[in-house]
Amino acid sequence: MAVSELEGFYASAMGAVAQEALSTKLTQAWGTAEHLRVAGFGYTQPYLGVFTGAERMVAMSPAGAGIRAGGDVPAALVSECAWPLPDASIDRLLILHGMEESSDARRLLREAWRVLADDGLMIIAVANRRGPWAMVETSPFAAGQPYSRRQLDDALKAAMFGPTAHATALHFPPIRNKALLRLAPTWERLGATIEDWRLPPIFPNLAGVNLVEARKVSALPISGSKAEVFRPGLLMPGRLGKASPANRVKKVRK
Repeated sequence: MAVSELEGFYASAMGAVAQEALSTKLTQAWGTAEHLRVAGFGYTQPYLGVFTGAERMVAMSPAGAGIRAGGDVPAALVSECAWPLPDASIDRLLILHGMEESSDARRLLREAWRVLADDGLMIIAVANRRGPWAMVETSPFAAGQPYSRRQLDDALKAAMFGPTAHATALHFPPIRNKALLRLAPTWERLGATIEDWRLPPIFPNLAGVNLVEARKVSALPISGSKAEVFRPGLLMPGRLGKASPANRVKKVRK
């Protein structure tokens, strides 16, 4: 999707609410990314700005999509599978609006593996295959290939990443109605609560976006590995998946 289309969406009332919901998830996970090297791929300039403590940042955009010069976050056009970054040079990596339209998602993830530091973390945010946002063409989350949580986990494991935490966002319906958009924060809180109930698979997942945090591994994870679930207020910034003993996050078996 062209950067002009993405900018148009995020300039709208719906886009602003969506950006706020996703930005909240990112800050819950990584805080301000104090003294960390942060990079993004896809359309991440509006989101990387939340990492006010980062040592350095760069937003990379696929060459075919274009990019907007200027802004607080340095930006660069890059080849999808050949980024101008040294090996193991990034502490935190965000991929958003970057995987759904990838011509080779596996190679994209392997490039992410190359640039991520050994103790680095990556968050991928993609349109949920089962959610209504993937079906409404007025939003950029309908572009390309949406993913279920299991599909996303499988893709990460095939690229030698180990999923460490999960979350969902955009629980409010993709309807351009001012009254409904004012209720979006309530929808998000309700969606997070329902997610924490661990409902059986027969219940549909109506969130618009699946998020997964992953860590690079040197060997493929064994089956039956576990990942934690993002829970607002329980995650320590910069230590995703390591809640304090008093607020320990429950495990979910894949």
